[in-house]
Amino acid sequence: MRLIANYHTHTALCGHAAGMSGDYIREAIRNGLQEIGISDHGPIPRSFMTPREYADNWLQRQMDETIFETVYLPDLAESIRRYGDRIAIRTGLEIEYVPGHDDYYRWLLTKVEYLVLGIHYFPSVHGLYNAYDRMTAPRIAEYAALAERALATGFFSILAHPDLFLMTYRDADGVLLFDEAAEQATRRIIDAAVKHRVVLEVNGGGPRRGRYPSQDGMDWLYPRTAFWRLVAKTPSARVAIGCDTHNPPDLCDAVIDETIAFAERLNLKLLPRIDLNSERKREP
Repeated sequence: MRLIANYHTHTALCGHAAGMSGDYIREAIRNGLQEIGISDHGPIPRSFMTPREYADNWLQRQMDETIFETVYLPDLAESIRRYGDRIAIRTGLEIEYVPGHDDYYRWLLTKVEYLVLGIHYFPSVHGLYNAYDRMTAPRIAEYAALAERALATGFFSILAHPDLFLMTYRDADGVLLFDEAAEQATRRIIDAAVKHRVVLEVNGGGPRRGRYPSQDGMDWLYPRTAFWRLVAKTPSARVAIGCDTHNPPDLCDAVIDETIAFAERLNLKLLPRIDLNSERKREP
């Protein structure tokens, strides 16, 4: 498969990427893409959590609500004006789901076309827990529970790196683990995505982190082979490549080709493009 569309694209406003929307759009045009979605990390209001949680989850480094409205949205509008006759440009956000604030997500969907759910932290017994910290069986169950709750809202068209919860789930020797608890969480996430017609993303950013010892030999932190084997056994699952690009030259490079080859080896049925209008099956 040749990449013709990507809906997971960041900008410098996230605090850990380079370039603005036009830089990625020009790269997409050079590489023959037909559609690109810009989906930088969406702002989470400080009032949604404690100051400590806000800092611990790195939210101070990405755009806030003011930058979203005064910089991000105008940048997207200018790119559509300049390049919209050469490529389809979709406006979006990758964003966490914080329960209890659904009106905020409804408001965001009046400003952009689609939301990508990217779970990096989740409610746990002692407050928000970050998935980059060491995961345990109870933690991955909590992660899956938030995924189920978020996808049921109807706000999200795509679930980014749905296997991110496995990144720090390891055995006593540090080997990447996929046990019964991991399988249960995986099946819960797949079932929720199928039920709510959310596309599962094979993430092209994970391979840039390298390979590590796992039960399947040397494997990426994500996408993880064991997770996607179960997706491949679910014919009704909707799957697409997401570049998760943080630097314009990475949009269509050899790492993305390798990610596509990984998906094809597992016989995943990749969507070449996502009909975002169709995925918004109901008004949230």
